[in-house]
Amino acid sequence: MAKLTAMTNINNALQNSALHTAKVWNAFHSIAEGPTAAFKADPGTDPKVPELIPDSKTFMALSRNEKITFASSAKHNGLLDKDLEWTDLTAPIFGQLRNRLKTDYLKRGDESIANFPSGLCTMFACAVLGFLARNHHLLDNGSVVELFNYQGEQGGHAFVVVNRAGTENDVDSWGAACYTIDPWYARHRLNAPGSNAVKDMTAGTNYSDLAFNQFLKDANSRKVHVTFTHLDLINTFI
Repeated sequence: MAKLTAMTNINNALQNSALHTAKVWNAFHSIAEGPTAAFKADPGTDPKVPELIPDSKTFMALSRNEKITFASSAKHNGLLDKDLEWTDLTAPIFGQLRNRLKTDYLKRGDESIANFPSGLCTMFACAVLGFLARNHHLLDNGSVVELFNYQGEQGGHAFVVVNRAGTENDVDSWGAACYTIDPWYARHRLNAPGSNAVKDMTAGTNYSDLAFNQFLKDANSRKVHVTFTHLDLINTFI
């Protein structure tokens, strides 16, 4: 499947989902156009994003308090006997917990799209990843999908990156195969390509958006939070 075909199919599908009309909370005023500047969800009703274990978090580097927390989560998920102590948490169980939380996160994201009146960027990103798990056939075989965190002057932001190369903090190095999916940003914009949820990270297509690229570059940092392989997505609903 060609990259342009994948971008088009994903973008068209998301435009027919609740994410295309949802209101946004904590808008970045610098990117809001026209009436979108007035969009404001009720944070009290915003759905909560499920827990994930960051890729950077390794078992060997866990603190005592982190082990206690993850042991409790492992018990809750049936991966550790409730009568055992936090010291009984092992690297294999921690790995099973990481995978269980990823699956639960994807299922929650998929579920959320059926009723998504508004949300934070983190829930938009969760919904996108759930959508990709449900519709993994829209991706090229072997695709790698990453949940990214952005830290900038206006605050933090979460978005999805597909088939990135290069260095995570260097947008210009992400390569010709890379595209992003960010319906939260799209809800701030009035016209394409800004209003497209899918953005091509290289110039030359209808999905190229220099303003979005600059938005990413304006961040103080961009960092991968959690990586999902194509197989992770495929296995979610098996």
